Amino acid sequence: MQLFPSYPGGERPIVLLTVAAGGALGAIGRWAIAELWATGSASWEWPILIVNVLGSLAIGVAAKRLEPGTTAWSFAVTGVLGGFTTFSALALALNDLVDAGRTQVAVLYGAVTLLAG
Repeated sequence: MQLFPSYPGGERPIVLLTVAAGGALGAIGRWAIAELWATGSASWEWPILIVNVLGSLAIGVAAKRLEPGTTAWSFAVTGVLGGFTTFSALALALNDLVDAGRTQVAVLYGAVTLLAG
């Protein structure tokens, strides 16, 4: 089984390092936005919405400018933007809203995220 079938054999370790470095940068960017936008309120998760919408936009731009299967794609899309966007945090926020009895807000928040993304 090939982990990266589109890459020539000698590039696999470089691709892994490239994705890891990009993922670290993306996660730091997501963390920075969450820290800068910290409201202390769980009524509407602005940081999650912001990173997912910005990340979706950036992935769309990258899809037009970068060739899938290249090292640049691996770094930018899989690494940086994959580490930046956080749909798992979206799912957790939606779950928390429902658990708090705010199902209508959860549905609205989910819809806004999907439409904006």
